[in-house]
Amino acid sequence: MAKNRKSTSALIDEYETSGKLTTEEAQALRDSPHWVIPFSDIASYLGGSVIFVGLVWIVVALMQDMSQATIDAALFVATGLTAFLSFTLIKKGGKLATLGESIAAVSTMTFAFAIGLLLDIFNVHDDYILLIASAAALVIGIGLSTRTSFIGTIIIVAATQPFMAAVISEFIPDTPVAPLLFAISGSALIWFSLRNIGLRFIARAAGAVSILMASIAFSTWDSNMWQPLVGFAIVGLLFIFGANRMHLEIVAAGGLGVTIITGILAGQLFDSALAQGISVIGVGALIVFTSIAISRKGNAVT
Repeated sequence: MAKNRKSTSALIDEYETSGKLTTEEAQALRDSPHWVIPFSDIASYLGGSVIFVGLVWIVVALMQDMSQATIDAALFVATGLTAFLSFTLIKKGGKLATLGESIAAVSTMTFAFAIGLLLDIFNVHDDYILLIASAAALVIGIGLSTRTSFIGTIIIVAATQPFMAAVISEFIPDTPVAPLLFAISGSALIWFSLRNIGLRFIARAAGAVSILMASIAFSTWDSNMWQPLVGFAIVGLLFIFGANRMHLEIVAAGGLGVTIITGILAGQLFDSALAQGISVIGVGALIVFTSIAISRKGNAVT
């Protein structure tokens, strides 16, 4: 667990007091915005979105007059062209790289559609189509994650849950174990966020939410005691991990999960609404006292 982690404002005050920063410099840092998105980046995102809309428009137009095979061939051609354009722009670097990453998203999505349509032409089962198409996008996202500043992570997050949904639908539908696969995929996203990738916050948040929803679904699947206990253990570990790593989004998801599943357990254990309320308050008080104990040791969650 990291110790004595200080906020930005506390560090500014410390440096100002020690003379490392002048009063004017310290105030300028305090007044500076936390998030700044250059107009050129916004224009690049918008340009990539417009290109995507144009491609969709073309595909819709083609679908009216062409066979599925011709449409699929056009999608593969569009994939190749956009992939080449994306690679060229990313290689140039700077502002063009941002536009290139946006086009990479278009290329990946077009490729996934092309794969899905090709499999549909060969009458492959719908679940396998979703499984293979999302797996293809996932592989591309993993390949791009360490080479791009944001789009690789976004593709991974967007492709992970459809992939897991296809696995569940095809292999283990309507079983209590099914929600736990989303906990596994969420854990994988959080693990992946520990690597040197862009937008790690997005991967962490998506992973935490996936684990939260999976734990709640598993806890309420059947009317028994052991499933809520397992769900409670999962979100409890999520909360502890977030506190150790000092990631607010994981702490928030874990804390919310602990609160909700505590309510589920209380409903299972006690018939009295008063007893249920007291037990929930007790768990909440335990979390508060634990948080105070951590803060007294000089830790902070950010």
